[in-house]
Amino acid sequence: MRKYLLIQVFLWFWGTIAATLLLLMSVSLLQPDILETRQISPAMLKNLQHLQRNIERRAESRPGQPLYTLLPARHRSHRPKVYLRHSDDQRSVMSHSELKEWDLALLNFTANAPPQVVDTEQYRAFGPVDIQLQGEKYQLFQLMDHRDPRILTKIRLMPTWAKLLTLILASFGFSLWFTRGLLKPVRQLQQAAAALAQGKLDTRANINASRQDELGQLGKDFDLMASRLQAHVTQQKRLLADISHELRSPLTRLQMANGIASDKAPETLSPYLQRVEKEAHLLEQMLSDILQLSRLESQQLTLNPYPVSLTELLGPILDDGQFESQQLGKQLDWKALPELTLTVDAMLLGRAFENILRNAIKYANKQVSLTAQRQGDTLIVTICDDGPGVGEAMLEKLCIPFFRASQARTPEDTAEPGGFGLGLAIAQHAIKVHHGRIQFNNHNGLRVTVELPIDQHVL
Repeated sequence: MRKYLLIQVFLWFWGTIAATLLLLMSVSLLQPDILETRQISPAMLKNLQHLQRNIERRAESRPGQPLYTLLPARHRSHRPKVYLRHSDDQRSVMSHSELKEWDLALLNFTANAPPQVVDTEQYRAFGPVDIQLQGEKYQLFQLMDHRDPRILTKIRLMPTWAKLLTLILASFGFSLWFTRGLLKPVRQLQQAAAALAQGKLDTRANINASRQDELGQLGKDFDLMASRLQAHVTQQKRLLADISHELRSPLTRLQMANGIASDKAPETLSPYLQRVEKEAHLLEQMLSDILQLSRLESQQLTLNPYPVSLTELLGPILDDGQFESQQLGKQLDWKALPELTLTVDAMLLGRAFENILRNAIKYANKQVSLTAQRQGDTLIVTICDDGPGVGEAMLEKLCIPFFRASQARTPEDTAEPGGFGLGLAIAQHAIKVHHGRIQFNNHNGLRVTVELPIDQHVL
C-alpha cells in the first residue's frame, strides 16, 4: 500500500518550514535599514591599529600626495576597503569608488564611540580609530562586503523578538491549517462510529471521495462495513419477522386443537392441556412482540397520534398495575399527575409505560413508585422499584431484544422466570419514535426515567 499519509505529513512538514522562511523574508523586506553593533575582537583591533600606523607612515613619507592614493588595496575590489571619515563629509576619503553607493551615514553614530563592529545590510565596518593625516583629524574604518545574500543579512539583523514572533505565528498558522485538514476525516469517522454504536445503521462517514490517502481509504472501508452490517441486521430482522409471522398460523391451529382436546379429554389430562394452553398463549404473545418490535425498528409501523391527556394515558395503566401489585403482595404508589396534553399514539406509548411498570412490579420486593413532572417543554416520568437492581455493566443492555438480566434481578427465593427480553426493547423504540429517551440507573433498586417532549408532534 502506498503511504500517502506519510508523504503528506512529510510534505506538510517541509512546506511549513519553507513557508515560514518565505514569510520571514517578506517581513524582513518591510523592515527599514537596520544595523547591529558588537564588541570588536582584540585581533581585529590590533589589525586596525596596524593599518592606522601604516597609513600614517605613508602620509609622512609622501607629503602633499592625495590621501586616497595612500590607502592600501584600492585597486583590488575583493580586499577590505578603507574609509576615512572627516567631520566635513565632503572631505571624507574612500579607497574604492563603489563605497559611494553604500550608506556610510549609518556610521555617524560612532563619532565618539570606541572601536567596534557595525553590521549593516550592505557591509560590515570595523572602527573607528582616530588618525591624523596632513594636519587633519579623521576616523579610520575598515569595510567588508557581506558575502551572504542581502535578504539573509536582513533576516539576521532583524530583532530577535521579531524573528521569534514571525516563526511562532507562521508555524502555528500552517500547523493549524494542516492539523484541521488531517483531523477532519478523523472527526467524521469518530462521529460516524459513535452513531453506529447507538444503532443508527444508516450512518456513513462520507469522507471526501477524492481523498486517496490512508484516511480516505479508512473512510471507504468504514462505509463498506456499515453498509454490510446494515444489510445483515436488516436481513436478520426480516427473517425473524417472517418466521414469527409464519408461526402464527400453526400456533392458531395448535390452540384450536388444544381447545377441542380439552372438551373431550378425561379430567386427568386437564392440567397438561391447561399447561399447553398457557405456553401457547406465551408463545403467541412473544410472536406478537417480535412483530411489533420488527415494525418499530424498520419504521414500518403506522402511527396514529392524537391529543390525549396524561391522566387518560397513564390512569388505566396505573389502575391495572395497582391491581397486579396487590395480587403479588406489593404496593404501587404514585403522585397526582400533572394536567397536560400530549399528541401521541396513545396505544403504542401506553404499551411502553405498561411494559416498564410491569417490569418494575415483577422485580420489586415490596414497593414501586411512579412520579410525573413537567420541566419546561419536557415531561419526565420516573418509575422506581426496591428490587435488587441491575449490574452497572448490564444497564445499557436492558433494551437489547432477548437480553434478560433475570439472574441479577430475580430474587433467589422465587422460581418465577424472566420474560422474553422484548418489553423494554419495545418501550425504547416506542419512546424513540415519540422523540423521547429512556434511561436506566440504580437507586435502591432500578430507576427508569422517561423524557418526552410535550409540544412536539409525532412524525
